[in-house]
Amino acid sequence: MHATHPAVGAARIGPNSIIQTVGALEEERGYKETQNFLRRIGQGDFADQLPTTMIDELAFISLIGAIRADMGVEAAGRILARAGERTADYLLANRIPAPAHLVLPRLPRRLGLSLLLKAISGHAWTFAGTGRFSYTVDAKGAVLSLADSPESRGIVADAPICHYYERCFQALLRPLIDRRLVVREVACTAQGAEACVFEVR
Repeated sequence: MHATHPAVGAARIGPNSIIQTVGALEEERGYKETQNFLRRIGQGDFADQLPTTMIDELAFISLIGAIRADMGVEAAGRILARAGERTADYLLANRIPAPAHLVLPRLPRRLGLSLLLKAISGHAWTFAGTGRFSYTVDAKGAVLSLADSPESRGIVADAPICHYYERCFQALLRPLIDRRLVVREVACTAQGAEACVFEVR
């Protein structure tokens, strides 16, 4: 896996991309080592104070790249997956209205998925940056697409690498739709695909 070109363009992305990735790093490496790591890679501002408002997506892309370079692809994937879970946990606790927690799991799965994914799509700008989110719902579940994913932008890899988004989607959908649900990235721009594609089954 290697970068083929630097990320270009910029947009704002939600602070949880940084907050929860730093939290996952602290779980893996401890508070002190995480603080030292952030300062070493030039993101010492996040060591002093985590963001509370929308941030430049390039800060998230840079953090992902630094984690991969410093810790290796496998460890980075584990950390980013955990960051995705933590992001979903935050959204479930703070951004999903209480009635949705009660109603969505009781609806037919296809209807519940359609309603939830429509709501997610309406807020895609908060997690996709300049990426473009879309979805389709079918009898088997759903297919999610994230073109120009911040997690795979400028990267070449032999396997899908969007662990943050894969795990975030799964951890968000399971309690609201079906706890047996599995989300798997089946195509990735890092492999040359036009978009990162996630099957929900």
